[in-house]
Formats: sequence, C-alpha cells, structure tokens
Amino acid sequence: MLIEYGNTTVLPTWELDETVPTGYSRIYHVLAGEVHYEAAGRSCPLKPGFLYALPSTMPYHVWRNREKDFVCTYLHVDFSQYRVSGLIEMDASGDTCLNAFVRAVSLAIREERIGLVEQMAEDFSFFLRSSDAFVASSRMLTQVQAYILAHISEPVTVEDLSRLFSYHPNYFIRLFRRETGHTPYQYIVQQRMQYAATQLNRGLNNEEVCYACGYTDSSTFTRAFHQYYGVTPQKYRKGFRKP
Repeated sequence: MLIEYGNTTVLPTWELDETVPTGYSRIYHVLAGEVHYEAAGRSCPLKPGFLYALPSTMPYHVWRNREKDFVCTYLHVDFSQYRVSGLIEMDASGDTCLNAFVRAVSLAIREERIGLVEQMAEDFSFFLRSSDAFVASSRMLTQVQAYILAHISEPVTVEDLSRLFSYHPNYFIRLFRRETGHTPYQYIVQQRMQYAATQLNRGLNNEEVCYACGYTDSSTFTRAFHQYYGVTPQKYRKGFRKP
C-alpha cells in the first residue's frame, strides 16, 4: 500500500526520530545532500545516487546536514506481505534497470499519475527481494493485515484478531509483538492512519476519511491523526507532511 510520495527538497530542519517501528518502509532515492542514518548501533550516510529502504520493524534516527540541500524522490510503502528488517542500500546510478525505474517513478509523481505510482511502489519489491533485510511476513501477520483492511471502517479488537488463530489474547499479543516490534493495538492504529493518508491523498474530505477508517467523530480522528503524523488532516492535505 502506497501511503505517501513526492519529489522534494527537504526542509533544513527535517529529522526522523522513530522511537517505535513505523510498520511501513520509507524509500529514498537520494539525488543530493548529506544525510545520516542511525539504528541498532549502526551509523552510515545515505549517499547521492543510491536508493534506500528504511526499516519497518525497528526504530531509527535520520537527519540531514542543514548546510546542504537534501533532494530526493521518496515513497512510504507498506509492502503487506513483506517487512524491511534493516536498512537496504542499492546503487541506483548509471545505465541500470533500477536507475531507469526510479526515474520513471519520479516522472509519474511529477505527472500526478497516482495509479501508476501506486503500482510502481508495489513493484519496488522485485528489486528489494535480493536483500536479506526484505523478509516475508508470517502467515499470521498477513492475515491480520488483511482482516484489518477488510474491516477498516468497523471496530477491530485484539480479541477479534486472536480469534482468527484460536489463540488466547495474551499469547497472541506476545507472538505479534515478537514479530512486529509493537502491540496489535498499535498496529491497528498504524493501519488506520496509513489508510487515512491514502484517502486524503485521493481527495476525500476530513469527515469522509474519519468514517472510512473507523472513527465515530472527526475530533477524535483529528487528534489521532495529529498524534501519528504531527499535523492535522487539513494541513496534511495541503502538503504539510514529512518526507
């Protein structure tokens, strides 16, 4: 599922400090700038000319040198049946298929061909599968995500999800946290917020998105959205969002 995308020069104050797993992967084709990445004791630069997929299952910290513009094409993607367990780096320079692909993605974004961008975001999985950090999700996680998305406008509880596998809720919570790094409740919220972002990108208004992703009033939805993305749905729709 494509959540967010763009061709941009990132603000000088841009910084990502994800203290819990995001549940989706940020993908950057770095065109210019000096960017630093830290996670699980690893520290490295994100180099121009390279494509990076950031982890979906672990915390990380990323920031830019304020003196050098960070220019990139970016996508936020939940690969549904796959997880990104660590930083993936791929050389996207030169006369290569990957270079042609990321340039085509950039052009599709520029031309606002959103359906094409959504399809190409999913197709990134073909390039990422060569990395050991691109891990197939378990049958449990795949079924949980499918159930949540199928019932995204309805109340979904941990008890509902645990019943899918005939597990006691406490046992299900332990299994789920072991695989994803967060609780089922946190995952439900993530899926709702990511779905909300896709609907805002498609032009739905705040009230429509509120009910579409299972909230009963717009003020509760707005608070949840602001807590997750750092901006209100109205500002998000106007482009106030973090690459």
